Amino acid sequence: MEKRAQFDLFGINEAAKVYDLPGKGAVDFQKTRRERDDRVIQEAIQILERRFREKHPDGDGKLTSPQRVADYLRLKYAELPYEVFSVTWLDSQHVVLQHEELFRGTLDSASVYPRELVRRAVELGAGACLLSHNHPSGDVEPSQADRKITSRIVETLGLIDVRVLDHLVVGSTGYTSFAERGLL
Repeated sequence: MEKRAQFDLFGINEAAKVYDLPGKGAVDFQKTRRERDDRVIQEAIQILERRFREKHPDGDGKLTSPQRVADYLRLKYAELPYEVFSVTWLDSQHVVLQHEELFRGTLDSASVYPRELVRRAVELGAGACLLSHNHPSGDVEPSQADRKITSRIVETLGLIDVRVLDHLVVGSTGYTSFAERGLL
């Protein structure tokens, strides 16, 4: 029996042409690698957060210095390509209740609404908080807008007896603490 190409069995004279379909083209390995790396980083952050909670199982998760807080925040936010405004909510003894990202912005700004901070503080029963946001540029010098919104938040949360202990600006080059600089 004569050997014949498989497509000859079906009466096809030539192999079918393959066309690129939208969304079905070549895989962008750079993008998939970055997505995989981002997932690994997020998983590492979750592990570090879990270890912090395990280290302080009796609720003694007090944040004792701006440096300790900044180290955590830099790990979480310093390399993001957009601004994130987050709040670490504390009880009246300064034990962490929750850390959450409240607002996301663009490369150089994020819209922050003090009324949303009031709502969350009441929901969580917070007695104090630490404000923070990142500067994607790496420059951690607070802008005039940073100072202005911090003053508005301090004033607004003060009306419901929630103290703002600090506002940290983090970036790839370090951090700035409003409390250490006497800006609160």
